[in-house]
Order: sequence, then C-alpha cells, then structure tokens
Amino acid sequence: MPHASSPSSSPRPLRLARLLLPFGLLLLVSLLVLHGRPPGTRPGQSGTDPAALFLSLSPGANASIAADLLTLTSGPHLAGTPGAAGVAAHVLSRLRAAGLRTLTREYAPLLSYRAHASLALLAADRSLLAHLSTDEPADPGRRVVRPYHAYAPSGAAVAEAVFVNLGREEDLAALDRLGVSLRGRVAVAVRGGGYRGGVVARAAGRGAVAVLIAGRADGGVERGTVLLGGPGDPLTPGWAAADGAERLGFDHEAVRRRFPTIPSMPVSADTASAIVRSLGGPALPAEWRAGLGLEGHAGGVGPGPTLVNFTYQEDRKMATIKDIFAVIKGREEPDRYVILGNHRDAWTYGAVDPNSGTAALLDVARRLGIMLRSGWTPRRTIILCSWDAEEFGMVLFSRSGQLNGSKRTLEIFNPKL
Repeated sequence: MPHASSPSSSPRPLRLARLLLPFGLLLLVSLLVLHGRPPGTRPGQSGTDPAALFLSLSPGANASIAADLLTLTSGPHLAGTPGAAGVAAHVLSRLRAAGLRTLTREYAPLLSYRAHASLALLAADRSLLAHLSTDEPADPGRRVVRPYHAYAPSGAAVAEAVFVNLGREEDLAALDRLGVSLRGRVAVAVRGGGYRGGVVARAAGRGAVAVLIAGRADGGVERGTVLLGGPGDPLTPGWAAADGAERLGFDHEAVRRRFPTIPSMPVSADTASAIVRSLGGPALPAEWRAGLGLEGHAGGVGPGPTLVNFTYQEDRKMATIKDIFAVIKGREEPDRYVILGNHRDAWTYGAVDPNSGTAALLDVARRLGIMLRSGWTPRRTIILCSWDAEEFGMVLFSRSGQLNGSKRTLEIFNPKL
C-alpha cells in the first residue's frame, strides 16, 4: 500500500526546495553585490548613488579642465573664421573620447565682419591734426580680430563731435539742458550705458551720424554686436538658418529694423580721450571725466571746434557655423531632455567668456562617460551642447526664444534614441 504521510511531514521536492531557497537567495545577493546592482535595481543602473559617483571622479579634474582650456584658447576663434574649426574639432574629439554619441549640425546665418575702418581728427578748416588708432592697445601685433561692432552698417562722416558720457537717456537729457544737440554730429560715448546697440539707437534718434564707444581708461576695447530687436539671425527669425532654408530679404521691414541706421565703432580710451580733449562748448561735467581719465581736464562736451573723420566698411555675409551635440539616451523617459550647453565662439581668445564654461562642460562629459561604462544610465535623456556664433547676438536662438534648429535637431534625435 502506498505510505500515507503524516500532517507534519512534507513531500521530498518541497523539502528540497526549502533547503535550496536560502542558498539560492544568498547566491543571488552575492551576484548582485559583485555587479554593484542591489535588489530592485533596473537594468542599466548602478547601485552607487549617481551624485556620489559623479563627485568621486573629481581627482584630476583641475588638470583636465586646465588642459582643455589651454587648447581651446590657444588662438582666436571668432565664429565663421578659420580659427573656429580647430576649437570645434577639439570639442568633438573630447566628447567622442568620453564614449558619448555625438552629432554636428552646420548652419549659415548672416554674420558681420570688419572690412575697413579709419579715424582722424581734423581742424575746423579740415586740415589733418592726427590719425587716430582703431586698434586695441593690448594687441599691437594684430593677432586677434580688430575691434568692430557686428552689424554696424557701412558709412562715413566728417562732422563735429559731442561727448555723451555713457550715452544713456539721462546723459542725453543733460546735454539738452546744456543746449547741445547731436544732430549731424559724431557721438563719443564711454562703455557702460547698457546694451551698446541701445546707445547707438538713442544717438541715432537724436540725429547723430555716427557713434564711437570707448573702453574705460583702465580697460581694453570691447567688441560686440549692435543688432537690434532681440537675438537671432536677422534673415531667419524663428527658424534654423539651415542649407536651403527660406530667408527674408534685406528690404523686408522685419529685417531693416534689426540694423542700426548709423555706423558705430568701439575704440580705445586713448583714442576717445584725444577727441574729447580737443572739444570746446559747455564745460564737461565733473562726474563725466572719470570714464576716460579726464580728471583735471577743463574742456567741454563739444561740439567742435575740431572735426572727426570716420569711415567704416562692413563685410556682411552668410558664414558657416557648427553646433556640436552629445546625447545620452534616457532609461525611462527618453523623450524628455536635460540640456546642458555653452557657446564656443569668442571675439578673441575667450578664456573667461566662454571657454571656462566649455572646459567645465568637457569634464562633465568625461565623468558621464565613466559613469556610463560603470553601468549607470540616466532616467531622462541628457544632451550636451556646444553652440557657435553666440557673440553675434545669439544667432543660435530665434527671436521667440527657441533654439534656432532645436526642433529639427530633436526630431533627428528622437527616432534613433
């Protein structure tokens, strides 16, 4: 007869399972610990706290960042110029060395460069008193791009000059009280009156024919844009300046109002001081003297009796720029993005602006690459960006505040994530 089991006994398979279960659990836990993956961790995750792991990679960061910064600033790299290519290549190679998936996008926005400029001080009878420098005193070898205002229109003027201090509304109101008009004259300002394009626009609104904006007595010459009406490529406002993209014409009202109506130029404090020291007219307000180091100068704000002979020729053209991206696909929400970026172009060497940030961005990429190799993956997609041509008025942005080309770029990312 078959043996009947008692209520206290168990079938043999069940007893064997009970014996093996603790051993199996111990083996499973051991394997998870060895692989750094605690129970409940999803595939592709590390058991280490991501923040702690990221910070644990700090040793050597100073050397890595310093080496990148040295390479990034070894030469001038204004957007659209040959020097920009080497910096772009370095950023791309470092992102690839980190093991990140990369891609690049090229655009052709309207950029603006200096073709020719001259400046002279004339006597009332138009005889030459002095040729004035349009260069930066700190760059006698002309190693970097010569000072200019991007998108300043070509033009020429031989006219009396008026010193407008910082070129703010209150400065122009002070000139009104002194009975001094800017109409038909060259406005000479000191940098510090807000956006330089606004200084030019205010002077133009008072009838000035040209504007010179000086660096302060203790500083250099500030290059920059005078584009009006917000950021973005003037010819593609709100969409990417990609190859074959629709572009507005220069006679379009939306384009015309983006450009100043009179030429302008950044100059050194020495150049501006030479002009202001030649002026007569109402006495120079005491508080206006410090910007150009004119303490003790008893001259006036102008106009005259001297004249300024100023010419500027702009080279405006479609230039190729390159944006660089590295993409880390998100684990749970790949269609949601964490974007970390910085521009790469600079008016000169760009050690502080922007490549202190670019060097830090590359070290972040290095650390993320190590974390990926350890088994970590982010919950959402991370996109590291290195943008070009920010210095020209953030032409990477449209006037609506959206990234020029961002929709197209993310559409490219999405299907292949």
